[in-house]
Amino acid sequence: MVVEKKAEFVRLFQEFVTSYPYTPAGLRHTAAYNEQRQQGKRNFEAIASASDAGEDVTEAVLLQLLPYGKSANNLQRGAWIHQAPAITKDIKEWFEGAKWTKPENWQKVAVSIFNFIRRCHKEPTQLSAACQEFSALPYSRGFQTGMLTPIVNALRPDDFLLINNKSRPVLNYFANTSYSQKLTDYPAINITGRKLIEELAQDMHIPGVPALRDDDLFDMFCHWLVGVKKYDFPGKELPQVDEVIEPSFNIEEMNLQPEYTLAQCAEDTGVEKETLKFWLEALERTKQAIFYGPPGTGKTYIAKKLAKHLIGGGDGFMDVVQFHPAYAYEDFVQGIRPQRKNGELDYPLVDGRFLKFCQKARNCENICVLIIDEINRANVARVFGELMYLLEYRNEEVSLASGEVFSIPDNVRIIGTMNTADRSIALVDHALRRRFTFISLYPNYEILRRYHSSSGFPVEGLIQVLKQLNQQVGNPHYEIGISFFLRPGITEQIESIWKLEIEPYLEEYFFDQPSKVNQFRWDKVKQQVGL
Repeated sequence: MVVEKKAEFVRLFQEFVTSYPYTPAGLRHTAAYNEQRQQGKRNFEAIASASDAGEDVTEAVLLQLLPYGKSANNLQRGAWIHQAPAITKDIKEWFEGAKWTKPENWQKVAVSIFNFIRRCHKEPTQLSAACQEFSALPYSRGFQTGMLTPIVNALRPDDFLLINNKSRPVLNYFANTSYSQKLTDYPAINITGRKLIEELAQDMHIPGVPALRDDDLFDMFCHWLVGVKKYDFPGKELPQVDEVIEPSFNIEEMNLQPEYTLAQCAEDTGVEKETLKFWLEALERTKQAIFYGPPGTGKTYIAKKLAKHLIGGGDGFMDVVQFHPAYAYEDFVQGIRPQRKNGELDYPLVDGRFLKFCQKARNCENICVLIIDEINRANVARVFGELMYLLEYRNEEVSLASGEVFSIPDNVRIIGTMNTADRSIALVDHALRRRFTFISLYPNYEILRRYHSSSGFPVEGLIQVLKQLNQQVGNPHYEIGISFFLRPGITEQIESIWKLEIEPYLEEYFFDQPSKVNQFRWDKVKQQVGL
C-alpha cells in the first residue's frame, strides 16, 4: 500500500474507533458476528442432515443459507438475518421478476447453491474451481459475492472473507484493485483482502477497538466508512458495464433520520459525553431505562435527546406516550373498544399504543425508541400486564389475553421519566425496578452556568439562591431543578416564573412552615440574584 493511502487508512480508522463501535448500533454489530456465524453453522448442519436423509431442502436453503435483512416478514419466515444482508424481500419474487429463473427451477437453484457451499466447506483450497463451476451453471445467474460469502465465512472464517457492497469498494480503494461483485472475482479478492488485512493489522490494534477478529474489525470499519460516514473516495470506482446490481440492502434507499452525534447531544443537554456514553451502555444492556429525579431537572428533555441520538442515521423512529392515573392495559396493550359500523355498535379488540409501536418497529432495521413520560403516575404493573415478563426476557414470546403470541422486537428501546416529587422511587414496584436501569437526575448547576455564560444574566446569584433553597427543602426528591431557568430572555421572565411556578410549589411543600416560604419570596430573591 502506498504511503498516502496508509496514512489515510490510519486517520479514518482512528475516527471509526472513536465514533462507532460503542454506539448502540456498533455494540449490536460487534455481537452479531459471532451470533450470526453460529446460526449459519446450525442452519447448514440441519440442512445437510435433511439433504442426506433425502428430504427436499429447497425452502431451507433459500431462507437459511442466504443473508436476509431484518424485517417482520423475514423474521416470521425464519430467514437467516445477517448484518450484511444481500436480500431484503422474497428472493423468489425478485429473481422471477428479473427473469433469472422460473418457479419450476427453484429446486435446481437450491441444489446448486447447497452443493457450492458444501464444496467450499469440505475443500476450501478448491475455491476458484468451485466459483467457476457454480457460475457456469444455468441456475446460478444473479448470485454474487454478497449473497454467498456470508455462509462460507460462517462455516470457515479462517479461509473465506465476508465480502459485500461495503467491504468490496473499500478493499478495492486501499489495495488499488477493481474487483466486481461477480463470484468469479471472489477467489482473487479473498486472497488480496487477507493480505491487506494482515498488512493493516498493526494499525488496527489500537486502544479502544472491540475484541474482534482482524477480518471482522476490518469489515465493521468498511460498514462504518461506506454506510455511516458515506466516505467520498478520491477517484471513486464506477460500476462495470456488465456488473449486475444484486438485490442488496442499500442504506441510501431508506428514509433515514438525520445524524445526531453524541457530541451534539452533550452540547444540547449540558451532560458530559462520557456520562451519556455510560447511560447508553446501561440502556443497551437492559433495553429499558428510567430517568428519575425532582421536577425541573430535564428528564424528558434529556430522554428525547438521547432518543434522537439512538435513531440518528437509521430508519428507526421515536414516539412519546404519557402515563396518568387512568391509563390502563387496554390503552397500552390491547382492549375492547366500542365502534359504530354501518349504524351498529361493534366491540372489536383494538391494539394499544405499545403494540402499534412494536408493529411499526418490526418494519425498521434500526433502533426505535418509546419514551414513557411520567411512567410512575400509572399503575405500571397493571398497564404492562404480561409484558412485564418480556421486559426481562426479550428473546421470548408470551400469549396475550386475546390469544395472540407477541414478542418485543429486538430493536425497541424504552425510556421512561419519573418525577420523584410525585412518587418516591422506594415505592416503585420491585418487579419494575428489576427490569429497568434507573438513572438519577438532580439539579446540575454547571449546566445552568454554561447556558447563561454569555447571556448577561447574573447566573451566579441565582445558583446561590437555588442551593440555599434546596438545602432548606432537605430532600433530594423535592429539590427545585434548573430547567425553569434555561430560557432565552430569562431576565424579563424570571419574576413571573418565580411567583407563578416556584412559590406555589414551595407553599405546597412547606404548607405547615410558612416562614420558610417567606424566606424565598420574590422580593427577597430578587435582591440576592442581583436584579
